[in-house]
Amino acid sequence: MARKVELKDGSTVRYPEEKKIKEMLKKLSSDDVIGSTVIPKDAPESDKIKYKLCGKILEYKLAKNITQKELAEKIGLDEPETSRVLHYKIERYSIERLLAYATALYPKLTIEILAA
Repeated sequence: MARKVELKDGSTVRYPEEKKIKEMLKKLSSDDVIGSTVIPKDAPESDKIKYKLCGKILEYKLAKNITQKELAEKIGLDEPETSRVLHYKIERYSIERLLAYATALYPKLTIEILAA
């Protein structure tokens, strides 16, 4: 059953129920799904950090216009493992491990922690 939300203009939008959204996010995070993992807005800070590190690695690949194989060689992984990093399969990695891959590409990479 979908949730209905009425907009200011009187129109109605239907959204999946919270349970269905969580099921979809879990499925998208699986290695069985080709594509990138999606994290919820309320994800733990550690997951957000890992997600951003994967993003920096992907950003490097795109900016340098290199192949996945070339990227794998630069960070010391095989291609399937590199693909998992590029598709944000963050549950497989610690922050330290992803940080090591990112600093192999960006030797002067710095991390800043801000209190909100």
